[in-house]
Amino acid sequence: MDFSRIGGADRSRRAVVSSIGAGIVGLSGCLGGGDGGGDGGATTGTVESSAPFRNRTLRVSTWSGANATVFEEEIKPAYEERTGGTLEVVPGWSEILAKIRAAPADDPPYDLTVTGDRQHYLGAQSDLWEPIDVEGLDNFDRLKRPLVRDDPISVPIAYGVMCHAYDESAVEEPPGPWSDLTTGSEAVALPGAYWSNAMQMGSIASDAMPFDDELYDPEGHDAVFETLRTIDAEKYYTGAQDMWTAIREGVATTGQYFFAYSQRKSETSDLPIGVRVPEETTGYVDDYHAVRGTDRLDMAADFLDFLLTPEMQETYAESFNLGMATTDVEYPDVTDENVPLTTEELESVSFLEWADLAEYSESLTERFNRLKSGE
Repeated sequence: MDFSRIGGADRSRRAVVSSIGAGIVGLSGCLGGGDGGGDGGATTGTVESSAPFRNRTLRVSTWSGANATVFEEEIKPAYEERTGGTLEVVPGWSEILAKIRAAPADDPPYDLTVTGDRQHYLGAQSDLWEPIDVEGLDNFDRLKRPLVRDDPISVPIAYGVMCHAYDESAVEEPPGPWSDLTTGSEAVALPGAYWSNAMQMGSIASDAMPFDDELYDPEGHDAVFETLRTIDAEKYYTGAQDMWTAIREGVATTGQYFFAYSQRKSETSDLPIGVRVPEETTGYVDDYHAVRGTDRLDMAADFLDFLLTPEMQETYAESFNLGMATTDVEYPDVTDENVPLTTEELESVSFLEWADLAEYSESLTERFNRLKSGE
């Protein structure tokens, strides 16, 4: 089945859902409820048994660090106890897509993987994702609709937002909206490995167009770069440790980083880290995909549905300060106070829509690299 066109400009979360219901109906016959084939997929249980996936292993790639720890310590034992199967957690970051591309089409490095929006799009263009009967999941109706894509290849599990992570001993006043960074009062560490996070933030900080419209309209790109130039960016960091080192050494007093990870750092570090999420901010969705060539589609779908159960969504929320993809979840106070959780509140979060940016990516990369070099 050809998914090369999924993720095009008419297939982003911004698009109106159309005809996908028929596509899902067609897919349901392809997906079925079988064991995914292959001698290695044999199981001594059935889907209805108390151990439906005994003697089977599901390899799941998820974000490294604190998120992977939650999978190892909370999610893995609960799923293995319920199913009799084995969950192999494979932490990763930018190399996830490259490993899938490098592997034989019938021997993927993972059965399921998390992606961000750009990876989702690029993987779809390269036909790296297997279809999933998303609407057939028992917990589909509990999903927050702004997080659901109009394609049959990904399932949202959680989402996060970006925040100011600052040295409480070095700032006179905690920064508020992202536009506060343009005053020059703070030395800032901005994400520099790629342009998307900084430019999303810059589009919100700019007042040339509403919200993040500057990012998606080529007429607004100049305004985003002008906004970024007004920020005293003392560091364009390439990884979390790079940013924390810049703050510890006094190179930067505040940085743009992910709230859940920043909150964890503030709780575990001797650095006096303050955390603040602007009312309008950038965000990301942890979408999970079945990887091309997996023979574990039934187990993968079962695991995704398991992650969306009220019990596991609440366990995840208690363990890490993310927003959950489903409704009616109880959150720790610090998450409730900082992360947009309702459908209405999500309107203030700029979730990247790579399908609407792909045609500009090369020129934006060149301009961002010049910005970092001081040109």
